[in-house]
Amino acid sequence: MSTPDDAVAVFRDIESELTGSNGPFAVVDAVVGGETMRVYRDTPASFDDVFTSLVNEHPDEVLLVEDGAAYTYRQVGDQAGVIAASLARRVGVRDGDRVGIAMKNRVEFIVALVAIGRCGGVAVLFNSREAEVEIAAAVSDAECVAILADGPRAARIRARDRSTPIVVVDDDRIDEPVYRYADLAAGRDSTASRPAPEADAPSWILFTSGTSGRSKGVVLTHRNVCTLVVSLRLFTETGVVTNARKYGMEPDAIRGLMPRLSALLVFPLFHTSGLVALMTTMFTGGVVVIMPRWDVRLAIDLIEQHRLAMLAGPPMVIVDVLNEASPVERIGSLINVAAAGQTTPPDLVAKLSRVLPAAGRGVGWGMTETTASVSTAGGDVLAAHPDTSGSASPVMEVRAVDASGHVVSGSGVVGELQVRGPQVMAGYLNRPEETAAVFDGSWYRTGDLGYVDDRGLIYVVDRVKDIVITGGENVYCAEVEYVLLASEQFTEVAVFGAIDERLGERVVAAVTVVDGVELSADDVRDIVRASLAAYKAPADVVFGFGPLPRNATGKVLKRALRDRYAASDET
Repeated sequence: MSTPDDAVAVFRDIESELTGSNGPFAVVDAVVGGETMRVYRDTPASFDDVFTSLVNEHPDEVLLVEDGAAYTYRQVGDQAGVIAASLARRVGVRDGDRVGIAMKNRVEFIVALVAIGRCGGVAVLFNSREAEVEIAAAVSDAECVAILADGPRAARIRARDRSTPIVVVDDDRIDEPVYRYADLAAGRDSTASRPAPEADAPSWILFTSGTSGRSKGVVLTHRNVCTLVVSLRLFTETGVVTNARKYGMEPDAIRGLMPRLSALLVFPLFHTSGLVALMTTMFTGGVVVIMPRWDVRLAIDLIEQHRLAMLAGPPMVIVDVLNEASPVERIGSLINVAAAGQTTPPDLVAKLSRVLPAAGRGVGWGMTETTASVSTAGGDVLAAHPDTSGSASPVMEVRAVDASGHVVSGSGVVGELQVRGPQVMAGYLNRPEETAAVFDGSWYRTGDLGYVDDRGLIYVVDRVKDIVITGGENVYCAEVEYVLLASEQFTEVAVFGAIDERLGERVVAAVTVVDGVELSADDVRDIVRASLAAYKAPADVVFGFGPLPRNATGKVLKRALRDRYAASDET
């Protein structure tokens, strides 16, 4: 019987074989941004190249299902070519131009993502859940030459931006300048794959929460995106070879036994988690069933109807499905369930094992600034080390640094986790000072506290950043505090996170109102919702804490607040 150490050793041996000089995922040294680092020798040139190869491999397989309609790889690729040509010839998109996408999950989102790259543009993925003020600020930062948007997002953008051309994918009436997606899709011309772009030129820009309520654009290069593609494929192949050796079979025989992957797309595509879920499924020629918004009963219906094999989402999604599925056979087709986007509560892991004992489980750690996952773990490694976030991919380095700036190592020796490698972002859009604060051109400061043990396994234990991750969405406490204090109705405000069985964490606001002002909890939430996305509004509002606890320098002691709140919540 293998020991926990054996599981890691076997994983390392197989990974080394696959990434050796003669392996299919060979790793070599290269200079990136003036820094020598490890890269994959055969990294694709662009996401469009990756998608084109998938179309050639699986032309007539179904890629997307939405509202009962099915779309093959060839159909999606063909439409992307037509949209790319129309963007270039009718809208005027040129190499390096930024083109926005602002819509809920839908087929047109994925077509647009491919098309923008194919016509030489940089895809800017706006958070479709943001409030009008937030999305307007992001649009202003991005300076797009055009934005493809659904009706609700187009209306929000046009309310504050009268000049950026919008390509509307619905029939909604939007003030000029406007194009109709249907008209662009009806074009007769098509753009084929382009020459390879510069590896370190921008490919995608995704937005992440900022401390003042203004999102930051994370600039990801072609190298960033395509390195992620190879890392995801390597993780899958490592699992195949591991199982082949375990059962005394050839890897090709294991692949032949693997079903065509089918997945429910729950994460929004403007998040790296959504893009990873999409790509992971596409690599196998699999099918993705699109949900425009979360509805647990619809999700279970879709899992049962399509016999879906994979479900990935924030912990709240997994909790909802496990609680609602009755009988459990309705979700019995699931063989891979991943709670991602934030720390998975131990109770959820235990329940998942009870309800779906045959389902595999995977974990990972990363963020938008590192092009999603830095580390992954699954199979025997995760079974032996259930608290780990996995080991870093072969091209990424991770270290822990203490408060004095010294590198620390060893099990339980905690420091801020820093990351280096070809998946680290180019920087924040138009934010040189904020970029410099976290990225020195070599190492990126993640804001997560953790350690790397002697086996190279990463453990995340806390956060440096004052941030709440609720339902898979990041909420900076400072941005909520900023909005509440700006209303001039409070003398003190402190926002923090509390453990929540469904959401992972929930946002809590402890407030002291100005004398003579009367506010309810709903009033406080409304103040936040007027300026920020609804999910950033506090789930709980506490009025009776009195003067907030502070240290000698006047800083609010959030840990003391969390402890006091937890104690009051239990009584």
